[in-house]
Amino acid sequence: MHMEKGTMNLVDYDTYTNLFEAMVMTPYFPHPDLLSYLEGPLDGIISRVKERGRIMEQETPIAYWEEMHGRYENWINSFNTCPVLRFDINDYDLINNPIEVETIVDKIGHSLKQMSLLKK
Repeated sequence: MHMEKGTMNLVDYDTYTNLFEAMVMTPYFPHPDLLSYLEGPLDGIISRVKERGRIMEQETPIAYWEEMHGRYENWINSFNTCPVLRFDINDYDLINNPIEVETIVDKIGHSLKQMSLLKK
């Protein structure tokens, strides 16, 4: 996206692309056992950005967030390097209820355990 819009030069784009290919997509290194993916509706994500209060993010046009959201959805829906465990951001409120992180950790642990049983 940034390369296409001219906000990233070719050298930086190639560096990030090659790093991703080397770390995630190559057959020469072990792939992750599981990808934990945070997702949510665009309005919820924008609400959290506003709540976080980072000026740079708040000054970012909504069109940018819309495009990024769509690109991430397309990417995760086609990702098949390893299993994906999705977490909807609307299901958790770690700011007001930090103990909910334990639920997330438990789900990740359960998924990894199930996967190890399937490998046997």
